[in-house]
Amino acid sequence: MWDRMPKEETQVTANSKKTLPISPSCFVCGAHNPAGLQGHFYVEDDTVRMPLTIRDHHCGYPDVAHGGIVASALDECMAWAATRALGLMCVTGRLSIRYQRLVPAKVRLDVRARVSKATKRIAYTEAVLVDAKGETYAKSEGTFMPLSAEQTLEIDNHLIYSGGEERLFDHLRKPVDIIKNHP
Repeated sequence: MWDRMPKEETQVTANSKKTLPISPSCFVCGAHNPAGLQGHFYVEDDTVRMPLTIRDHHCGYPDVAHGGIVASALDECMAWAATRALGLMCVTGRLSIRYQRLVPAKVRLDVRARVSKATKRIAYTEAVLVDAKGETYAKSEGTFMPLSAEQTLEIDNHLIYSGGEERLFDHLRKPVDIIKNHP
């Protein structure tokens, strides 16, 4: 699945990163959700990535991430990959995860997701959770279905754009709306 991915953590310069917006309340990327992962997504070479460090309150056992936390991180990263491919917000249709080893807390990990195939009505995705040495902790595959343009714009109106994020949904807005909604 990820044979072409580099083993070591790649160095990314600010100019080569494309960041994605975040949501105020989302469990995975919610900036205002103290119980959540508070992840930040960026795109590198058509791969959506999210640095992840599991905190104590995300553990099922001492210093071991709960499987649902890992599933949430993989799912959200794949959803953004699907969203980028289809140009509409997407929801999970199917999610399959293969846990390969215990996921440690307090270690910097990296979630990486990409689209393997997409049509107008569905995106097939794959994701991996790795550490800085390239050790794989979990792999995932999913299918994602797009929301309508209206639903996508409603969600987009609530996303946080702090500057420089990809504007994935401007193609859905009228020219007047784009001017109104840009900071």
